[in-house]
Order: sequence, then C-alpha cells, then structure tokens
Amino acid sequence: MKATPRQQLMLLDLQRLDHTLARLRKRNEQLPERAELTALETEREQVRNTYMDAQRELDARRLELTRIESDVEVVEQRVARDNEMLAASTSSKEAVALQSELDTLGRRKGELEERQLEAMEVAEAAEGVFSEAERVLAGVDERRAGINERIAAAEAQTESDRGAAETERAGLAAEVRGDLLALYEKTRAQVGIGAARLRAGVSEASGMALSPADLSTIKAAPEDEIVFCPETGAILVRVIDE
Repeated sequence: MKATPRQQLMLLDLQRLDHTLARLRKRNEQLPERAELTALETEREQVRNTYMDAQRELDARRLELTRIESDVEVVEQRVARDNEMLAASTSSKEAVALQSELDTLGRRKGELEERQLEAMEVAEAAEGVFSEAERVLAGVDERRAGINERIAAAEAQTESDRGAAETERAGLAAEVRGDLLALYEKTRAQVGIGAARLRAGVSEASGMALSPADLSTIKAAPEDEIVFCPETGAILVRVIDE
C-alpha cells in the first residue's frame, strides 16, 4: 500500500492519541487515592467496631441506670402511700406495722440510691468512651469523604481529557485515507501498536535498531510505500533527523 509521507505522519498522531486514551482508561483505576481509600476502609472497620462496642456498653449502662431509677421511684411511691396511711391510721398495731415497713423502705431506698450513684458514674464513663469513639469515627468518615471528593475530581478531569482526546482523534481520523486508516486499525488490533517512528535506524515500536539488511530494504522503498517493523509488525513511519 502507498500513502503520502503526510498521511503516514498523521498515523503517528493517531498512535499518540490512542496511547493517550489507553493511559486515560487506566488512570482512573490506578489513582493513588484508591489505595489510600482501601487502607482507610480497613481502619474504619476497626474504628467502627470500637464505636459499636462503646455504644452497646453505653446502652447497657443507661438501661441499668433506668432500672435502678425505676426501682427508686417504686420505693418512693410506697413510702408516700405508707406515710399517708400512717397519718390516717387510728390503730396502733397498724401504725407499728406501717412504721416497720417505712424503716425497711428507707433502707431499701438508701441502697438503691447508692447503686444509682455508682451506676451514674459508670454511665458517665461509658458516655465519655462513646463520645471519643464517635469523634474518631467522624474523623475517619471525614477523611474518607475527602478522598472520595479527590477521586471524583480526578475522574472528572480524566473524563474531560478523554473527551478532548477523542474529539481530536475523530477529527484526525477523518483526514486519513480510508484504506490507510483501516490498515492502521487492523495493525493496532493485532500487535498493540498501529504505527511507530523509524528514526536513525531504530524502530520505536520495538525499541531496537534494525538489522543492516532490513534497514537497507526500507531505505530502498519509495517514500510513499508503507513499510513495517520486522520485529513487531507495526507500520513504520520514516522520520528524517533534523
């Protein structure tokens, strides 16, 4: 196949854009923020477990305190009832019984109030542990949100760059002769590289210097003749060193 040197040079621009598009496709997957996010998720799982443990402990301490407060309330209600009955009683025997019960209730109330004070102290300590765990978890979530924002911004930039590259490629491809473009696309699909420079006897497709025989054959070919890299099969575009 033959093509003007200008058409062949356009293949190098196509290859540059295709390389850019391939790099952009990988860029989102290889963002350093993704590894950072993965590491943070492991940390968050540990922090969240600590938070959940602290929450369960706080709930248990609050429930215990509520039970004691309920018991105190029951005792206070019975004391109030007995005092009313004692005040209205006209029977000495009943009065003695009521007073005895009031003494017992008084001791019970004292015990409950002591337990209530201890339970309040324990609940307060659990509240402090929970608040700290909540603060740490909120900090991790804030860091995670920041990383996700950076990932979103990077993905948006990649999408913008990809759109620009695709637009440029479409315009360039429209200028390349149809059969030449088809050859380029077929070659790129088969060997991964559509076109590469041949400069100073070195094929940029393989990164190797051509043998004297291969180089002699290519030099003997007309400048509008399509030639290929003997190592990779990519189209070689002959570039004269300045």
